[in-house]
Amino acid sequence: MHPEEYTSTIPRDWRMNLTSQVAEYMQNRFREEIFKGPRALPNTSIPVPLLCRADRVIAVIVQAYQHPVIVNTVRHGKTLDTVASLHYQEINIPTVVLNANGNVRLWYLPGAISHAYQKDIWNSLHSLRRPLTESLNRYCPRGWRNDRELFHQAADLKGSLDLSPAWYQQGHGPPNFHPEVSKLLKSRNAHMGARGWVNDMSEFHSLLSGTLSVIHPRMYEAGREVLIRLNDLANRRDDADMRSILPIWSSVYNSVSIMVNRATPYHIDINGREPWLDMLVTVGEYQPLDFVIPTLELRLRYMPERTSVGWDDAN
Repeated sequence: MHPEEYTSTIPRDWRMNLTSQVAEYMQNRFREEIFKGPRALPNTSIPVPLLCRADRVIAVIVQAYQHPVIVNTVRHGKTLDTVASLHYQEINIPTVVLNANGNVRLWYLPGAISHAYQKDIWNSLHSLRRPLTESLNRYCPRGWRNDRELFHQAADLKGSLDLSPAWYQQGHGPPNFHPEVSKLLKSRNAHMGARGWVNDMSEFHSLLSGTLSVIHPRMYEAGREVLIRLNDLANRRDDADMRSILPIWSSVYNSVSIMVNRATPYHIDINGREPWLDMLVTVGEYQPLDFVIPTLELRLRYMPERTSVGWDDAN
């Protein structure tokens, strides 16, 4: 799909309309700060607290833009060499990481989310307590995402969830199958809390999508277009679950993974493609840690309120 094909209009009752308004404001604010563009004036329908949060994110993006770091990609480095990782370059301030060709590898945005807002985000997870707890009982002999050994044993709340308004079930890809709503977002599972959480966190996901619109406009536009076109698919296939979840899904990403009080081992996401960007947001209180990226020989200070956006295969 080419950018000139992004012509779909967002349905009037969708939360994605707020996302578009926030994205336009954040893009204009960035141009105002970096390129001395005209003063950015927000759409009056954007809540004032959300505008303040958007301004905070833009301030951190501007800092990162003004602090580029160039690294080389190590495609076949040892990903389990903990001793070697101690000698990797550590980054602890807002930074945009580039390769030798000047292409963005990742954005590191510590401080993008205030302590007060991250507390609200953390508290929202309690509405997912039941599915999070049940996720620990899922067994996958070759997987680690729900491995009990990786979760903080003393934590009151822990687990791992994946939510999507439309994705292909494992082993059921195109062209013989169609995307479906993930299990927890199906109408029959509304009592599990996932739909309510998506609805309650719509402003937060609009903010994250607005962030993507600044640092990767083409991916933002493509994601937005795909979500809108899914509505046509839902209507053609008479998919009531998809029709009912799309109006409250405000992210241009088509899936959200929630990991609570879990360590993550070294791994490579084999489904990643250049130049796609994933987004990782951390909230909560914990001791200073490092997020290690062996393929870039980098250590990012892993602190609360940190936002990182990077290529899938950079992890």
